[in-house]
Amino acid sequence: MKRKSLYPALIRQKINAWVPYTLLISFFITNTIAAQKIEQFSGQWQLQKIEFKKKVAQNSEASEGKLIDIFKTALYDQLSEGQKLNVDELERTNAEAELLLDKFFQTTIEFKDSGAFYNTSRNPDKSLSGEYLLDKKKLHMEWETAEKNSFKVKKNSNSELVVKDLKLKITYYYLKTITR
Repeated sequence: MKRKSLYPALIRQKINAWVPYTLLISFFITNTIAAQKIEQFSGQWQLQKIEFKKKVAQNSEASEGKLIDIFKTALYDQLSEGQKLNVDELERTNAEAELLLDKFFQTTIEFKDSGAFYNTSRNPDKSLSGEYLLDKKKLHMEWETAEKNSFKVKKNSNSELVVKDLKLKITYYYLKTITR
């Protein structure tokens, strides 16, 4: 009978001996996958179009008005019924839409392996930089202005990046122009 009672203790002892190795292996696998995603993410990306509730606007000179309309619509959608009737809120929304246009219209975003990003605008005075964190299927960005954005990564391939703003629900479509 003593032998039977020893088996569970021996089994536990053998399992406990393998736990550190298993944890170490899973840590390396997770880090390798994360590093591959960051490498795939790194490089320069050109915004091609944005989409909000089936409204699509290309990122071109001809579509600048459509882009601003999508930004205004998404921001307006965030307002409460009372705010939608307030003229000051509507003016603030329009001003914020202009800032979004400056941030995204005809810009290139370069993601570095170091966790830094550079948003180069067609207007050099409006270019920004910041830090990013790629967390599983989410991209968190903190701009140098201390503004923060979180995006859901919908697609990340070697040539295309599709992210959706978690707050405004706008989807951004990027194409890779230069790899590291």
